[in-house]
Amino acid sequence: MRNGKVFRNSATIIAGSLAAGQTGSILSLGRRSLPDRAERDLIKRIKADEGLSWANGATTTANGVTVPGFAIWNGTQATNVCEYTHRHRLLALCRPDTCYLYAVPVGMLGRKIVLPDLDLADFELEAYQCIADRITPTCAEYTQELLHPAKPAIKSNRAEWRDDFLNAEALGQLLKRHAGWIFPLIAATLDAQFRSFAACADVPICCYNFTARRPSMQVEQTMRSVLGALNFTVQGEYCCSSPVEISVQDARDLNDWAGCLDRIVLLRTATGAPLHPLFDKLDESIRQSNFGGVLPPRLATVPIIRSRTFFGRADTIDVELPSVIEPLSDWELDLLRIAAARTITKANIVEAHRRWHGAMRSQARYRLNSFKEWRRAIVKVFLEANLPSHGTAFDDAYGGWESAQKSQFEAEADREDKLQKALALLSDQSQYEAEIIPKPSSFEEAVCLLDEDKTAVAFRHAPTQGSDKGQRFVVFSNSSMLRLLQRAGLRPELYEMFKKRASEVGLLVKQSRPVKLGDHTFNGFWIIDQKF
Repeated sequence: MRNGKVFRNSATIIAGSLAAGQTGSILSLGRRSLPDRAERDLIKRIKADEGLSWANGATTTANGVTVPGFAIWNGTQATNVCEYTHRHRLLALCRPDTCYLYAVPVGMLGRKIVLPDLDLADFELEAYQCIADRITPTCAEYTQELLHPAKPAIKSNRAEWRDDFLNAEALGQLLKRHAGWIFPLIAATLDAQFRSFAACADVPICCYNFTARRPSMQVEQTMRSVLGALNFTVQGEYCCSSPVEISVQDARDLNDWAGCLDRIVLLRTATGAPLHPLFDKLDESIRQSNFGGVLPPRLATVPIIRSRTFFGRADTIDVELPSVIEPLSDWELDLLRIAAARTITKANIVEAHRRWHGAMRSQARYRLNSFKEWRRAIVKVFLEANLPSHGTAFDDAYGGWESAQKSQFEAEADREDKLQKALALLSDQSQYEAEIIPKPSSFEEAVCLLDEDKTAVAFRHAPTQGSDKGQRFVVFSNSSMLRLLQRAGLRPELYEMFKKRASEVGLLVKQSRPVKLGDHTFNGFWIIDQKF
């Protein structure tokens, strides 16, 4: 009971568990000894209840079940985490040896529950719940705010590094040498950590997508070590600072990411298709912001993605990692960590926000990209916080950053050029007319001609029923369409981006739509048949 201080640490334990992503499980709050006065008061309640009886240190319910001791609800703990309120009923299960304390999510009440550190039969647990329901007079609710769960960890971790000596010249050279990929990593990690401070409440959220033409364990290891050096969101003194990595196979894996509040997390995905729910939330937030609506709850943290494709979104920076990256030494990683620790201060965060806010309130805001301006403000504050404004080190680093931005712009222009050429090829059916065949009679024949023998790229199809009746289409398989588009220079990692673009312009009218071929269905990509 709260008046007996049984649950005096419950709010802290629950808040810590929610910050670690334990949002749907019963939490053990430890054990306590029940004060004698509180025990006597509760036993009086049991004896006064017509449906309960007390004898020899045990309680018997109306249906004849006897259990040692008793149980009581001790209110509800409501914890507001990142604009979402989690509610737990607090249960004290008092047995002769000790009192077991639990926090039960309200959504689990009314159905079978299992306590994490006490083995009870179903009928015993039901009896304890019945006792608690009957002898608990009221159920007050206690509320606490946990708006920025990672903030204590960031403050604690950065304190160990921010006063260490920083070799500015060495940092400038390091940033210049690896500018193409290291500045986006710096922007991504600082972005995630800046949002643990109130000053960044209104900053739009960006996605950082890192891709590569071919997988390389050396590149992966270097990227992981740099993320670890820049990460201050890990709780505990003896924890490794490498960020959590979540392999996203389907939309359900995003639930794990959603529990990592304000933390640095790496999402790994092959095609990017499982990330559609995440992108839908981003789109909805942007729409509501543009038209002054009530914003949905903010995302758990900044999405940092390692994928095999480009997304081509206005709110996403697509960074292509080099095929080979020179590994960073421990000393160089320490340099980055000291620099990040010096950057993550309230004054620097307020300054970054001031610069972004000023740009987005200027008359030129209509032609600015809000997400790009925010990233620019982050990097400039990082450079100014660590390097002398007019020194060689600053010039080296700033020059490297400008070169990296130029390369990024050129890469985006090159991708756009390849997309336009691929769109032009797909829309001009005369260029592959000879490779469009009549509709195959079976699924096996379609697979053989389009994907195995590669003698055709598509087949003609005229639906005889449904809303498409009377129309004529050309149907590709997934691999045959990619094979055709590669003639226009389209790389496989641009394929998902191409399909999205082709759908937006109305060229690709149906994606992965079934066609009945014999006894099986063939999932294909449909475009309008220009021959008819």
